[in-house]
Amino acid sequence: MTSQFLQLSTNDGVSTLTLNNPAKHNAMNFAMWQALPDLLQKAGDDRATRVLILTGAGERAFCSGNDVSEFDKVRSTRAQIEHNELQRTVCERFAKLSKPTIAMIDGYCLGAGLEFALLCDFRYCTPASRFAVPAVKLGLPYRHEDIVKLLDVIGPARTKEMVLGGRRIDGARAADIGLVHQLAPSRDALVRDIVELAGELAASAPLSLAAAKVTINEALRRDTAPDLALCKKLADEVYASHDYIEGRAAFAEKRKPRFEGR
Repeated sequence: MTSQFLQLSTNDGVSTLTLNNPAKHNAMNFAMWQALPDLLQKAGDDRATRVLILTGAGERAFCSGNDVSEFDKVRSTRAQIEHNELQRTVCERFAKLSKPTIAMIDGYCLGAGLEFALLCDFRYCTPASRFAVPAVKLGLPYRHEDIVKLLDVIGPARTKEMVLGGRRIDGARAADIGLVHQLAPSRDALVRDIVELAGELAASAPLSLAAAKVTINEALRRDTAPDLALCKKLADEVYASHDYIEGRAAFAEKRKPRFEGR
């Protein structure tokens, strides 16, 4: 599925969602926010998709945040409320994806871009990557849910450094503070590492992955107690699945399992 600013493709169980606005360092305009919910829904519902990679077009940016040139039109008075609700809807839909998600970061990862990266289960980057929360330099708030994501990943001291300081950090620093999982030495190496990771995830049991991801997210909830009944239900479904039988058989027969997600 392709649009002017977003591209979604699938190959061998791996879907890639590309933010395609390179002229503006893949900044998020209102049209992109409007299109994302349906694309995320499609990726979530598609049985052929086992892993989702999020990346940016070109070689200069993952996502440089929101398109500031649109703020007077879509982020003022009532339009601001509509934009905020749409952004919240996108982030909630992204967070609810039960399939593993990977952020492939090379270049700018600022504001909303960092928000997207933090929503992903894995974050890989290059030394050329630049991360920042520039809200205080633009007179904008940084929402509670976004600060919570940072707190969960890098802790209060580093969160204050990034949010209150508003300074950019490079890929090496991001790896050092645990903001990303892996630092690749170059873009080519980044692509190789992502392909390897995505391939491993795509070959794993989809129901097991989904149950594990939901359980981890439930354990990290701050707004309410974790839904232990849901976690148990998902675990029971894995035990009752065809893939559980296949996994045991493959282990006994010393071969690679062929998981079907059922």
